[in-house]
Amino acid sequence: MKEHIVRMLGKQSRSFWELLSRWEYRLKDFVDVVNEMHSSGELVVRNGKLALSKQTLASLPGVLGERTCKTCKGRGVEVRNTSLLRKFRALLKERPLTTAKYFQGNMDAESVVARVYLMDARDGIAGKRITLVGDDDYLSLALALTGLPSRVVVLEIDERIGGFIEQCSRKYGLEIEYVPYNVEQPLPKELIKSGDMFSTEPLETLSGFLTFFARGAATLRNGGVGYVGLTNLECSLEKWKRIQESILGMGFVITDIKRRFSFYPMEYPEDKEYVDQVLKALRFRVNGKTRRIWYFSHLFRVEAVEEVKPEPAPEEATKIDLFDEGDDFTYPN
Repeated sequence: MKEHIVRMLGKQSRSFWELLSRWEYRLKDFVDVVNEMHSSGELVVRNGKLALSKQTLASLPGVLGERTCKTCKGRGVEVRNTSLLRKFRALLKERPLTTAKYFQGNMDAESVVARVYLMDARDGIAGKRITLVGDDDYLSLALALTGLPSRVVVLEIDERIGGFIEQCSRKYGLEIEYVPYNVEQPLPKELIKSGDMFSTEPLETLSGFLTFFARGAATLRNGGVGYVGLTNLECSLEKWKRIQESILGMGFVITDIKRRFSFYPMEYPEDKEYVDQVLKALRFRVNGKTRRIWYFSHLFRVEAVEEVKPEPAPEEATKIDLFDEGDDFTYPN
């Protein structure tokens, strides 16, 4: 993976966080590679930034350079200055802080609203029954603000989040149903095959991801669709393979993977422990503070093409592993 660092740096110098924001593999692998390159002299620190040594520059390959769309930030969906984004941001001012108890992490408001626009563009949300398996990003509020879905159901274990959603629903006349729910428990019978769409940002252990996904899948009627977040920073490509095989086995096809769609500012108090772990794993010193967003989640769109076979089945209880072997300093969220 060393060649990826070489390609991302080229003749430039970048801060540690800027370089990490361009990385496409596990966070653990990134730390291992930059540590190795620094120890071998291939990577140097100059004025607080990382750069390639003269010896490494001598064998630098040619590259065309990055051409990501600045307007949509590479999402393919433009949401700046929309009334929906302004209304949604206003609602979030009094939301509860994230908590490590439930491995939560908030994406920024633009990412949430972008998902609403994408869901509408791809599938149409008007008249749709949408289920959210976990909602610490408050997608339910953004969906309800449009007035388009016929039903929005939130399955959420954190009663602080559920209470805030209910508070907003009463205050602003939003149609949202909150159901206190732990995904390790059987799905409420009345929600099985009750919806048209689901969305979830699951735990990123293998059992965690598949349980969240299966609970969402079990809410779909025939031909339903789902939107699911998954990172590279916490999931190896081997785990991606196992996840994709399981998704196909449950009766779905993956139609879209929107890379770097969801942005996580990592600016909340509970994020500090995560960042501190990264810094402690380095063998050289970097500036620990940054406003650059370096944590991204990719957005999967899946569509049922045959009878959905959730695993675990909706009537079954299950147990989620909070850590997978080899996932150093990763907190699934």
